[in-house]
Amino acid sequence: MTTETALLETPSGAGRVEFALTLDQGSRVGARYRSHYGTVRPAGGAEVECVYKVATGATGKRALSNEVAVWGGLRMEDVRADQFGTLLGFDVDSPDGPARLVQTRRGRPLAGTSPLTAERLRQPAHDLFTALRVLADNAYALGELSPGMLLWDGRRLQIADLGNAVGQPDDLRAARDVRAAAGLLFWLASGEVSSFGPDGAGPADASELSWLIRHHPDLGMVLRPVFDEEVPTAVEVLARMDGWPVSGDTTERDASAGQDSPTEQDVPEDDDTRTVEIHAPAHASQAGRNTSTGQAGTAERAAPKPPSPPVPPPAPPAASGAARAIENYRREKQWLGQRRHGAPAHPSRGAAPPLPPAPGTGRGLGPGTGRPDTAERIGVPSLPRDFPFRVGDDGRRTPHPALVWPVVFVLVVLVLLVVL
Repeated sequence: MTTETALLETPSGAGRVEFALTLDQGSRVGARYRSHYGTVRPAGGAEVECVYKVATGATGKRALSNEVAVWGGLRMEDVRADQFGTLLGFDVDSPDGPARLVQTRRGRPLAGTSPLTAERLRQPAHDLFTALRVLADNAYALGELSPGMLLWDGRRLQIADLGNAVGQPDDLRAARDVRAAAGLLFWLASGEVSSFGPDGAGPADASELSWLIRHHPDLGMVLRPVFDEEVPTAVEVLARMDGWPVSGDTTERDASAGQDSPTEQDVPEDDDTRTVEIHAPAHASQAGRNTSTGQAGTAERAAPKPPSPPVPPPAPPAASGAARAIENYRREKQWLGQRRHGAPAHPSRGAAPPLPPAPGTGRGLGPGTGRPDTAERIGVPSLPRDFPFRVGDDGRRTPHPALVWPVVFVLVVLVLLVVL
């Protein structure tokens, strides 16, 4: 067990405070500084989990100084600070000694995490884009996003490195943050490095979106505009997440069941209940009537029952913003034709196979095609199937008017040419 006492300045500006550090949970050597994990007890305070950063080189000192400056610029009074932790103490101005910084933490470095299941991807995605929104609201961009910059407790993500953050970023820099976040979530889902890169400057790879749509349709739906080069902001990505179920259930079930059967509808899922039949088959009702025998059955056939009142149509969904978001989310998934058939290829083994045909179309959506082609979207006029004839009610075929009038016009022009 390693213990250390550090005299550090506090963000409140009240002077230096003594911090008792217990660094018994390992360390990580980065390119700029070393991170130690353990607990810290400020003077007169309670013990909390922390990360203690120490930089001896010029690059590391600049990174920790920049991080302290960003901490000072963030205004998080109305935001849960657990996406960043809390700065407890620092010493970055010593010309001879190392630069030091201690902050609270939740979890351990994300770098060694295995690919996450679909049920566990929503919360880290929400944490990541929430952190980017907080930075953007305070006129900062993260600058870089890699697994080593994040902490993970098995459920939540926390950004633990603001050394590359830049103030007053332009739209391009903010958009790169969103692309870098999409790439990191692709890595969390697949275990493969994304083409976006840690700074978000790389090109979009259509096969990555195809793989996400196959394996993790909810995440694929949220990130689709990023891969389609639409440059959404973190706020817009978070708005798309309104349709992603908050619980462990995901809408992947909608993609594999319920869309092909007109007799089923989605219901809140209990332990064993998944769907409910809303239209009984005709043969089932007939079988129920045949089970009655004797005079009761004869009387039932002799005295017809009055017709049942018509069943009213189901009530429209609530007009709340959340209900509209979920409905739009499901419609877009249906439009993309996200139905899982077979095991798609892993992104490291080539591009994923083309998606199944979108509903109402006759062709599939290949890798990189997020929308049907123009002809399918706007509709192309076509000639009647019986052209150049028109079949009447008596079965007789007569020349179609669309053909007769052009022929008459051509004949008149020829006659005029001969006469003149």
